[in-house]
Amino acid sequence: MDEVITLLFYPIFLVMTYFLTLIFIPKNKYKEYFIYGILIGGLGDIIAVGLLQNILGIMWFKNLSIFYVLKMMALSPLCWTVTVMIFLYFLPAKKSFRYPYILTWASISLGFGYIVHNVGLFDFVNWFYPLPGYFLFLCWWGFASWLFRNTSPLAKEE
Repeated sequence: MDEVITLLFYPIFLVMTYFLTLIFIPKNKYKEYFIYGILIGGLGDIIAVGLLQNILGIMWFKNLSIFYVLKMMALSPLCWTVTVMIFLYFLPAKKSFRYPYILTWASISLGFGYIVHNVGLFDFVNWFYPLPGYFLFLCWWGFASWLFRNTSPLAKEE
């Protein structure tokens, strides 16, 4: 049973979050959120994993089976793409709400990292989680918010 959970965890997460994007994000705005999801989420994940796993050796994926591509979890950038789409769609317009929103998403990301670790797909050096990992997620979500608010016409509609 553990092997099934390990094998299906990322595909199930990807399908669930993808359906959430289809449910919540309007069709006429989907393309722009998708572009930001790819740039901040997918590309961001590839850069972060390349740096933290392949160069620094701080974290690494394991038990990847058929999803092992170029020393990475092939579904991870896709999962980050749809997750960033959801984050940006619900990003509050008011700055006073945005700060707790970003802090909360950094906490959720850290918790997800622990879940993926407990499922057996991800590991890290002991000192990296929780504080440096939380700070990394805080910077990531803060950057996503800043980039979206300053470059997207969707952010200016609100």
